[in-house]
Amino acid sequence: YGGIYVPANQSVIHSYAREELTRCGGMILGSDSHTRYGALGTMAVGEGGPELAKQLLRHTWDAPLPEVVLVYVTGTPRRGVGPHDAAIALVKATFASSFVKNRVLEFAGPGIAKLPIDFRNGIDVMTTETTCLSSIWETDEETKRFFEVHGRPEAYKKLSPEDGAYYDRMIELDLSQLEPMIA
Repeated sequence: YGGIYVPANQSVIHSYAREELTRCGGMILGSDSHTRYGALGTMAVGEGGPELAKQLLRHTWDAPLPEVVLVYVTGTPRRGVGPHDAAIALVKATFASSFVKNRVLEFAGPGIAKLPIDFRNGIDVMTTETTCLSSIWETDEETKRFFEVHGRPEAYKKLSPEDGAYYDRMIELDLSQLEPMIA
C-alpha cells in the first residue's frame, strides 16, 4: 500500500517523517493525530489507527473538500515565548467556536521569517488541538536550509500564496502579543 514501518528502536516517528519523508508540496497520511508537517511544506493529516487501516484497505483516503483558513503571522516572539505558547493561543482563539474544525490552516505572513524551523514545527504539530484537518506553511530560506541539512535539497520548493488568493476565513497571529504560559 506504500506504507512505511519504522521500528520503535530506530526513531521517533515524527522525527523520522520530518527528516526522511516530507517534501514541499507533498502529502502524508499518518496514524497519529499530531501528524503535522505543514511547516515543511507538506500537507499531513493524522488519522486514528483503525481509520487509517480502513482507508488503506480501500486504497483511498476520502475527505470532503475543506475550507481554508489563513493564519496571517506577524510580529516577533518576546523572550520566553515558545512555540507551545503560540499554539495554545491559537487553540484558545479557535477551539470553543469550532472556527477551524475540519479546515486547513494556511500559515503566511512576515512573522514566519523570524521563526527558526523548530519553532515553526512546534506550533505546527499542535495545530491538531485546534480541531483543524491539517496545516500548510509558506516556505522560505529557513525551510530550504532544513532540507539541505538533512541531505534532501531536492525536497524544497518555494510555497507562498499567489496574488488574489482566496480564503474562507482568517486569523491574525501577532507573535509579539503572546505571553509565556504554563499548561
